[in-house]
Amino acid sequence: MQEYEQGRNALQRLSGWYAEHVGERNEATTRFHLIDELFVSCLAWPKEDITLEERFDGTYADYVFRRPTPVLIVEAKREGNYFELPAGVYREEYSLASLVRDYEDLARALKQASIYCQNRGVPVCVVGNGHQLVAFCGARVDGIPPLEGQAIVFPSLNIMLERFRLLWDLLSPFGIERRNLIRKLEGRVSQQVPSKLSASIGGYPGVVHRTAFQADMKILGDLLLEDVTERRELEPRFLEECYCKSGAVSQHAMVSKSLLRARYAALFDPDSPSPVLEPAVDKNGISTELLARSWSSRPALILGDVGVGKTMFLRYLRSVAAADLLEKAITFYIDLGSQAMLAEDLERFIVDQLRKQLLSQYRIDVGERNLVRGVYHGDLERFSKSIHSDLKSIDPDLYREKEIAFLEECQKDKPEHIRRCLEHIVHGRKQQVVVFVDNADQRDEVIQQKTFLICQELAKHWPATVFVTLRPETFHRSIRSGALSGYQPKEFFIAPPRIDRVIEKRLAFALRIANGEIPVSHIPDVGLKLGNLAIILEALLHSVTEDRSFLDILEHVSGGNVRAALGLLREFIGSEHVDSERIVNRVKAGSHPRIQPHELVLSIALGEAEYFDPSRSLLVNVFDIKHADGKEHFLLPIMIALAHKQCDPGVADGFVDCRMLAEMLQDLGFTPEQIELAFARLGTTRLLDVPTREPSLDGLPVQVRITDRGAFHAEWLCSKFCYVDAVVVDTPILELEARTEIRDIRRLAERLNRAEVFVHYLDRQWSPLEGKETEFDWRVVSGRLRSQIAEIREKL
Repeated sequence: MQEYEQGRNALQRLSGWYAEHVGERNEATTRFHLIDELFVSCLAWPKEDITLEERFDGTYADYVFRRPTPVLIVEAKREGNYFELPAGVYREEYSLASLVRDYEDLARALKQASIYCQNRGVPVCVVGNGHQLVAFCGARVDGIPPLEGQAIVFPSLNIMLERFRLLWDLLSPFGIERRNLIRKLEGRVSQQVPSKLSASIGGYPGVVHRTAFQADMKILGDLLLEDVTERRELEPRFLEECYCKSGAVSQHAMVSKSLLRARYAALFDPDSPSPVLEPAVDKNGISTELLARSWSSRPALILGDVGVGKTMFLRYLRSVAAADLLEKAITFYIDLGSQAMLAEDLERFIVDQLRKQLLSQYRIDVGERNLVRGVYHGDLERFSKSIHSDLKSIDPDLYREKEIAFLEECQKDKPEHIRRCLEHIVHGRKQQVVVFVDNADQRDEVIQQKTFLICQELAKHWPATVFVTLRPETFHRSIRSGALSGYQPKEFFIAPPRIDRVIEKRLAFALRIANGEIPVSHIPDVGLKLGNLAIILEALLHSVTEDRSFLDILEHVSGGNVRAALGLLREFIGSEHVDSERIVNRVKAGSHPRIQPHELVLSIALGEAEYFDPSRSLLVNVFDIKHADGKEHFLLPIMIALAHKQCDPGVADGFVDCRMLAEMLQDLGFTPEQIELAFARLGTTRLLDVPTREPSLDGLPVQVRITDRGAFHAEWLCSKFCYVDAVVVDTPILELEARTEIRDIRRLAERLNRAEVFVHYLDRQWSPLEGKETEFDWRVVSGRLRSQIAEIREKL
């Protein structure tokens, strides 16, 4: 409010000076009044945000205003008879077409400024001569040419003073940031983005029902790839054959291996005051340091990103790597994911799990008479010397009742009672107690920190060795200012395994079960069905070993998340969009067991829906647009490609400055609004890596980094017919003629024709970007798409 009042006072002084010096103004004073006085003193623009005489692509602007990227240009012209409004008539808005028609000098200035704004994606443009202003939308994304829109006109300094609130709201830094002028001028005449094809499809996105054969494959696929791996009878063998040591980087990543390493290393904050993190698994197996340090009064923290295999590591540690050490130990496994989701009291849940597992796994009942009397033997000895001791001879039965009541009181504090029971067991049986607390990272940060505090208590005051899994982000935030800040835990990290090796081993293991080579008890007699699944599994195993693209799809879509990749594989086996019965029949007839990669893409893109649904699909429609601007179809792929080009794994862990990227995108003609929305979308869909710890900068993240998932979308998916065929229903088509040709059709031949129409339409939308440094080249992608469509049509 103080800046507003100071600005009004400055404008009042400027208006008074102007009235007293008629005829004494030249071009220098015009620029001084327009910029130093009007925009700096009156409208509170910082001088450091203003650049003079900035040239771009053969055009130039007198002044460019940044917040932090270009948001406003001002074309300053000498004072003259620019425009004269009819006497006694004034309104805020005027048609730019009429101003261009009636004032020749003003028309030239408006056209020059408009071209610069469109080339650089600068949303707001002002033409002024020191005492008159014309403000309009210089780069529009609503389908209206800039000079066919409306303008806000201030014909004199007196009008500016009278309407200072409007001037401030539209052209001050605060008004520009809030896009007030754009909303005011574009709000009523905007060309709406046309409805997507999906809007005309009844019951969209629809549901595809599985056939009986597909349902059988789905059930058996889940059984052999997931359920049987949890069985205790199979666990040692499963872990021996399927566990993959972490730390290896994919040999087929679409971004550099050094960038992938930097990305994962950056999860563990190098500036953290904690000790240096050590790997939980090294080239020789489980870290000896982990095993040595874990038997201490501090919990061993197992840190790893989501889905990298922390649970598998704990299972491998328990059943294989440290099996000899834990063979005689009492071990507890507490799952804070699926088991504890409904638990309100976390401490109570953990203690209750200890009690239940003691009973179910070791037949130790913490309420059993002899155990209780053994645990509290010393207390009973002291009780026998208390004031109740005389009751032994006077009234033995009453003494026994008092003793029982005393033991009942001792058990009321359940955590303390369980702790003392474990101490008694460790002392009497000479057994070690080991507690594994898993999946805390599936809960919110408050629960994760509370979990650590409970584990710290268990490790320090209970006779137990404790392992607990946490997310790296939670760890380094908490070590600075949260629950971990007052402790010195011992940390070990789990790096992701190679997804291709995990999948190959899992498929081979499941195939051996399906073929009867690994006996499993209590599997229903499914006979022929299990044989059919074996054919599917063999075809899958052959595909992933012979065709890298099949594994690439799983690896890139999952973004390195092993759990997610295995989930995609399970869903594929019983997918409604995969003719699994045809695959089985072809193999039985003697054909080679082979599954095409496009079948996997279709399964992932559509899921259980009949049509592509962006709210549920694991793939992202990169061609979707929010504004009636055809070149926006390519904004996401261009941003991904530029981030990939600019990244350097050796500098800032591969992160790229968003301000630099935004300016590059504005140089291509995209507006700050388009860029801001695109950054948000790329971050939420994980096509770019946006560090959550970084504060935002004027609507933009501070820095971003290319992800393998993002590179896969821009460099591989965009050129595939199966992807384009799926997302075409979710893409607004700006041209009426193309829109009428893109319809809901089913036959493959018609879908090929529709894809060609879509490609031709995108070719035309690419024209404004032709020859510019975009890094993403739609012409190359378009050529690959046409070739693939021609190949499919020839086979058809």
